[in-house]
Amino acid sequence: MGSLPPVSEVEFIAALRQAAEQFFRAVDEWETAYRKYYRLVDPSGKPSSDLEGQQHDYDAARSRLAAMLPRARGLCFKYGIRDPWTGLIRSALGQSTPQDRYSSAISRTERAQAFETLILLAEASGRPLPAAEPPPATGSRSPLRRLRDFFF
Repeated sequence: MGSLPPVSEVEFIAALRQAAEQFFRAVDEWETAYRKYYRLVDPSGKPSSDLEGQQHDYDAARSRLAAMLPRARGLCFKYGIRDPWTGLIRSALGQSTPQDRYSSAISRTERAQAFETLILLAEASGRPLPAAEPPPATGSRSPLRRLRDFFF
């Protein structure tokens, strides 16, 4: 199998956003079907055949997102952005009964952090990194300039 050409950061972040949206959608669809067919789950914990389609979609979306995570983590590290991906990919579905908990396995806060990270990555990759400036000598600055630098 031939190697794929490297994708630019902007294209990768757009693909990562699509993968994250697909993953969240698959989680929501799986949980909706789980609530509907909860009573049809085997005692062994294996989902009924009614959940096979949603389980397949979830597995495909999760594997697509998991394949992108190493580069996503590298970009987060490169730009100094918090990495929200590890917790998302390890979320377990069907751990509680619908009567015990109605909320999703992936909370709104986790979803918001993921999309905030995507926005920050898109902003950071769209502009060049600032060049490191040598610090100015403290003795050559005026007192007004030092006061401004202190507060800003």
